[in-house]
Amino acid sequence: MSKPIYRVIIEYGYRKKGSARQYKYKIIDTFVLTNDIELIKKDKNLKQRMTSQVGGRKKELEFRFKSIHVEGQYGQTTY
Repeated sequence: MSKPIYRVIIEYGYRKKGSARQYKYKIIDTFVLTNDIELIKKDKNLKQRMTSQVGGRKKELEFRFKSIHVEGQYGQTTY
């Protein structure tokens, strides 16, 4: 059964886990398999993409979502 693919634009903040410093903000434009905002916030693949974008592979990071814009459905998966 194929699932719909949605394009999302997410503005998020990140910092090292347990840090008292301010969040640094970035934007990521990517695809996810749901349009539910709460499920997007919990998506492990999305968090891995955000971690690789900021270069924090060896340290744990905290993420804060500033805005999530679901642009629309872009097709179906093939699996």
